[in-house]
Amino acid sequence: MKKLVSTGLMGLCIAAAAAAAIVYDKSNFSAAGRVYQPVPERYIIGKDNGPGVGLHHAGERCDNCHKKGGAAEAYLWTASGTLYADRAGRKVLPGGEIILQDREGKVISMTANAAGNFWTNTSIASNPFAVASHGGMTEPLYVLDADGNLVEPADPADPRTWIYKAWVRHGAAVRPMVTLAPVGSATGNYMSCNMHHNPKGSRGALWVSSEPALPSYPARGLKYTEHIHPILNGKCVPCHIPGKTMTRLVTKSDIDTPSTAIDYSHSLDLINYRGSETGGYLKLGIRSVVNTADPGKSLLLNKTVPGALHGGGAFWDQSSPDYLALQQWISEGARNDLYSSSQRSIILLLLSD
Repeated sequence: MKKLVSTGLMGLCIAAAAAAAIVYDKSNFSAAGRVYQPVPERYIIGKDNGPGVGLHHAGERCDNCHKKGGAAEAYLWTASGTLYADRAGRKVLPGGEIILQDREGKVISMTANAAGNFWTNTSIASNPFAVASHGGMTEPLYVLDADGNLVEPADPADPRTWIYKAWVRHGAAVRPMVTLAPVGSATGNYMSCNMHHNPKGSRGALWVSSEPALPSYPARGLKYTEHIHPILNGKCVPCHIPGKTMTRLVTKSDIDTPSTAIDYSHSLDLINYRGSETGGYLKLGIRSVVNTADPGKSLLLNKTVPGALHGGGAFWDQSSPDYLALQQWISEGARNDLYSSSQRSIILLLLSD
């Protein structure tokens, strides 16, 4: 276990040093090129908030009305939606920030209002090598000649070519969009974040929060099922799940380079304590990212704080209740209370081999 963790930390340090030297520009504007991009800085927060009050229809698809031919056709937002404090969408998050960056490096910043809503009509740069993909179908929106040279770039008037990377931030918590996304659809209409990120959808609500998963934790004797699983389920589930987790194809480089087919779980299942094997995908469990001999060196903790290299962003800092609860649980042996002491001993023996 110690060897596994120390090797992982060494790889993390090397990768972090490499990431720090990256210049984010047009050449790496792809899912793979931006997977570890830190949130942009040095701009005015909320500078791109759209006009109006916008306290209506929180959580609903903005493009129900804000579309060509819709009731609010005069207001075609390039980005819009509702921000929540939790993935289940039980509580909106006024004051949370939504950040976008396009291929030209332009940063767009919006803040959620009292209803959790945000919107902007700020333009987003077109990507001449945009690809449309949906439902298993892939359609290059550009034309190449027989030698692979660009003959006709994607139509800059097509909102599917307005592609961006996004983050949501509140305090120390930052959640990045793990892939890139286009503004519009094949019909030419603009979409809202609520089209995919809503409380009732499979992806859950668009959310970020510095609040702990539970109101309080005991000082000792933490249980996996009662205290730890809610933390992991709330923060880690979008990526670290059983089975397949891959990118969406939105640029030419996603098709050209197989490495852009990123498994965002990194073969790690944080839903199941012992890992999983689903559909031919074998994934390690929680024990592979904890170090009971030295809890502070656990990858589960070190990869999820501000400044760490983590595609899923920062969830907390070292003083946060969730962080301290995880650290305490690890120091107590990172036990799974689903099993008896004898079963637990056998499992730990097998994991230590």
